[in-house]
Amino acid sequence: MNKKATLIVALSCVYAGAANSVNYDLLGRRGSKMNSPMVYKNIDYSKKGNKQLVSSLENRVLQKQASGLTGNVDALVGAFCNKGLDYTANFAVPYYMKRYYANGSDQEDFFVSFTGRYGYLTASNNSFIPISRESYNEPSYTSSGETRIDQNAYTFSSTNYAFSNNEMASPYFNESIKYSAFYNIEYPLSKRASIALWYDAGNYNVCQQCGDVGVYMVADALPVKLNRDTNPARDVKYIEYSPWEWNYTLPTPETEMLSSRTYSVLKRSARNSVVYVGSSTPQHPAHPSWMNVQGPQIYVGLHNRKDASDIDKERAKYYSDAARNLDNYVYNNRTVEIAAAGNYWARFNSGHLAAEAHAANAITVGAVDSTGSIAKYTSDESKYCDRGIGNCNDLASYNLAPTKPEIYNFSQFYMSKETTYPEMNDRKRTYKKKSDNTTYTYYPYYDGTETAASYTAGMVANLLAVNPFYRWHPEVVKALLIASGDVAMKSPYPHKTPATTKMPSYYSTVFDGDYSQYYHYSRYWIGNIDKLKTHIVDNHKEIRFSVKRPEGKTNFSAAIAWLVSGNDIANYGLLPQDLDIIVYERNSDDINSITNSSVGLVGRFSTNNPFEKVSFTSNAKYLLFRIKIYRDDERSENHGQLVLGFDLASGD
Repeated sequence: MNKKATLIVALSCVYAGAANSVNYDLLGRRGSKMNSPMVYKNIDYSKKGNKQLVSSLENRVLQKQASGLTGNVDALVGAFCNKGLDYTANFAVPYYMKRYYANGSDQEDFFVSFTGRYGYLTASNNSFIPISRESYNEPSYTSSGETRIDQNAYTFSSTNYAFSNNEMASPYFNESIKYSAFYNIEYPLSKRASIALWYDAGNYNVCQQCGDVGVYMVADALPVKLNRDTNPARDVKYIEYSPWEWNYTLPTPETEMLSSRTYSVLKRSARNSVVYVGSSTPQHPAHPSWMNVQGPQIYVGLHNRKDASDIDKERAKYYSDAARNLDNYVYNNRTVEIAAAGNYWARFNSGHLAAEAHAANAITVGAVDSTGSIAKYTSDESKYCDRGIGNCNDLASYNLAPTKPEIYNFSQFYMSKETTYPEMNDRKRTYKKKSDNTTYTYYPYYDGTETAASYTAGMVANLLAVNPFYRWHPEVVKALLIASGDVAMKSPYPHKTPATTKMPSYYSTVFDGDYSQYYHYSRYWIGNIDKLKTHIVDNHKEIRFSVKRPEGKTNFSAAIAWLVSGNDIANYGLLPQDLDIIVYERNSDDINSITNSSVGLVGRFSTNNPFEKVSFTSNAKYLLFRIKIYRDDERSENHGQLVLGFDLASGD
């Protein structure tokens, strides 16, 4: 079924009796009550259990818990603008929240600060998963040498390597790869210099009471040191999340190198974060409490694990249990989970995504080289089986899956200080299997979508460190990454048109109101759709709101992203919800005058993605947005619930 076009930019219109004549809240409602009473009731959460596909009234009522809300809150709206929310003419503040309670009351507040007695954080923690504010002791880090390989099965050697010829045969594709120095990727291309003085130098204006950001790295081996540098900054220091796990007893050369390279990129990009390593996703994304050790709260997960070798060629293209588990994990825990797309032709010559990269709620990352071209080995093929997981080994019973990857980032580089500090050069490594003398040689180059995913995870960790508003909001982070890309990728594209033709940079993602010229206006809606909707048009529920165009900004991108149940995708082979974003430009903030008959209609059709993006130019006073809930499948286990993020971005 075709949808309505997803972007409408209507010609500017000036309405009689301007916006100042009527009060609107940030949802666009007239006569907003700014100080509705706060009411709390006790609620029994004991029946939460494992959510199944159900239709009973009792379980439908309990579905609100899937939205993660507490304190008798049925729905929650939040907003943040790094340049301030202009809710009056002379007093702009950065944070906003509105809570809808089960008894029908609501409360709406603007917040000048993130912390403090009357800060946004206090209100958020009373309504949603709390952001940890506790300080923690220095964790007991794990450090390791050059290898953990089983010395009875392999011999190992590590030798210096001169980066004189930076072109090598691709391990994934039948051609050579040209590599660039990491420094030359970070600063001129990924724009790290834009945050070097205020963030990397430790002078950033962030919530000091919130603690650091923990990043959880799912791996099949513990990382080891890839060089012989004596500088502590190059040490391998991480927290082993579950030290009693036995999965790491006998790493292979492949898993050891994959884990070590992942860690190396992550720590070079997320310099102020703490890395946890584990073999499976934590049951709850908190810091570990074993042995009286405390570390920072985990808000980001990174999935670079190698696919199981026993997945057959055809089934590997489909949404699987690994993707369902990750989708459900994101929905229930709200961490930002980032997955490598997988390397095309690395196995089966099939182009399928890595198992966890199929997850709709994950942020899947593809690879780009230093010229801005998408690496040909980036996997992008995914299918949803309408007969259920495991029942679609033929081509007659599948539905189109969302566009993957959503994001691309840099890969194909090497880490070296060259002749000035040769001890910091990564080293060439050789493993020889004793049983048959098979030799595995690894040159000190970083490539593959696992490198791009690691780099993206580090960038996101930096965003969450500077702006704690985005913690527990993967739906908003995905919208922000899709909307805020400011580094162009080159066409033609090797497979199909990507979800966005721009890559995020440090300039566009790691921003602070005092330091960044990049404009971001972010929002989320969580909970009961009937509480969150502002209009109903043609039997479709809508959320409408207006944004006052910031001075000096004319070029914009806006994106929405929403979370879905992995169980629904697994059972029905489709996304249970489908939403449209529509934007108008006006010289009035009257959202009630918006109709589909407006002139200047342009747009595109998209029915398979849990996200939408629109780009436009405007000089109007107001930008008016409609988010139409085009489909909310009644079979869904979370029918009637919404977890939706939005970001409006401008860098000019």
